[in-house]
Amino acid sequence: MARCRAGEAEPATFGLSLMNEGGYRWIAGNLIRNVAALNNMEMLPWDVWGVMPRPGERIDDEHMELFDRLAALTRDPDASASELAAHYRSDPRLTVPDTVFNAVLRRDETVPG
Repeated sequence: MARCRAGEAEPATFGLSLMNEGGYRWIAGNLIRNVAALNNMEMLPWDVWGVMPRPGERIDDEHMELFDRLAALTRDPDASASELAAHYRSDPRLTVPDTVFNAVLRRDETVPG
């Protein structure tokens, strides 16, 4: 995220070109999955919830600022562990809910646990 925002990398080069999936939406979704994983919630790559942008959805400035902040924190997750955990627990847009959208099967699914 940070390299793309700084103009050092092209967002479209991140993703799965065979599926025509990529760009900031792809980067943001994986960033949120990383934040969840760093909080002991390992999810599948096609699980979608909360603040993750949907196909065709424009990412507004408020969400981009959140993604920028999370990207900065995940650069050194050991040093930022308590702050990452606090963000994850306090922001329902980040926290994995009981049900997520399976983008492959195009349906809601219950998260095992």
